[in-house]
Amino acid sequence: MRILIDGETLCDASGGVGAGIEHYTWELVSALVREKTPHTFLISVPSVLTDQRLRLLLDGAQSDVQLVRSFLPRLPFLSRHVLSPLHWKAMRADVLFSPFGQIPLMWFGKSVIAIHDVSIYEHPEWFASLGNQDFSTRIVVPKSIERADRLIAVSETTAERLVRLFPNVSDKTAVVYEGVRTPKDISDDKTSKRFPFDRDMVLFLGTIEPRKNLPFAIEAFDAFLRQHTECATSVRFVIAGRQGWGTEEVNRLVEEVNHVWSDLEPKGVIHLLGAVTEEEKWTLLSRANVFVFPSLDEGFGLPVLEAMSVGTPVIASKADAIAEVGGDTVMMVEDVESFALALAQCVLLPEGVAMLRKDGYIRSKEFTWERTAQETIRVMESI
Repeated sequence: MRILIDGETLCDASGGVGAGIEHYTWELVSALVREKTPHTFLISVPSVLTDQRLRLLLDGAQSDVQLVRSFLPRLPFLSRHVLSPLHWKAMRADVLFSPFGQIPLMWFGKSVIAIHDVSIYEHPEWFASLGNQDFSTRIVVPKSIERADRLIAVSETTAERLVRLFPNVSDKTAVVYEGVRTPKDISDDKTSKRFPFDRDMVLFLGTIEPRKNLPFAIEAFDAFLRQHTECATSVRFVIAGRQGWGTEEVNRLVEEVNHVWSDLEPKGVIHLLGAVTEEEKWTLLSRANVFVFPSLDEGFGLPVLEAMSVGTPVIASKADAIAEVGGDTVMMVEDVESFALALAQCVLLPEGVAMLRKDGYIRSKEFTWERTAQETIRVMESI
């Protein structure tokens, strides 16, 4: 079988390492080509992806791989929805796999698409004005879901919501979990000026936007400090991640809480760190006393799994997908009081959460990209 992988999301717009769907695409494609299969993978790669990154992507490939370079004019709609599918068909692709839930409008061959999240249809208020994405959300994604031969949902939660929104897709939807790949070597540099590891650390990592529900975590951290005043000089809440949209409330709360505790900690008890690299992410996760993820909703919740994989305890809101992925190894909280109590347990009584650390680590080992790749291939073979 000749499997065409739409690699548009193998990197971010600048060709760099992306997050979210870009991370999923990169890890899954890397794992797919390392599987020893009778299939040929035709990988359509974005023009901004460097040769160095491509060599890294294909390192250790066991299957036959052919790269499909775009030679098409930069006319987004025409190139994406008309010329690309014609090019792919000419390459005798048997099935198209889209890791990001969209297939070109003029692709009429067989297809499999991955669905990560449908929250934008259920809670549009959580998302920024769609702008140029409005056409994709209203037209391309629904048509892709309708026309695809098989759908891959990244969690049972996502599958259930997908079927609720599109009842006719129940029989063609399969659940294939994402994986986690923990680096073999995580930096142990204790001299970093950007990350002064001189205190206990409560960590959030992700894009700062309304859905992540950061005000909940900030209020809980403030409540924790009010109950344990001495911790104002020994515990720091680090918020790592790029500023998305709707960040005004978060920035305001950070300023207010830092002002309240300025007499004890002039440099602030909460630090907005900004975007971090992949290497920095793992350093922070492995050093944190506790990882907090108060998100209102997730399609999967990969940061939770990443924290578990390095033995860091996790406190999260009761979002269905997070409960599904983390199971009993995640401390689920509903209000500021229970959140503050959980913080105290993790920071002040680390021996009390030792079992959570161990169980979380063990559970994370069930989620591998190799398994994701093998199950994804089976879905493709089924059509």
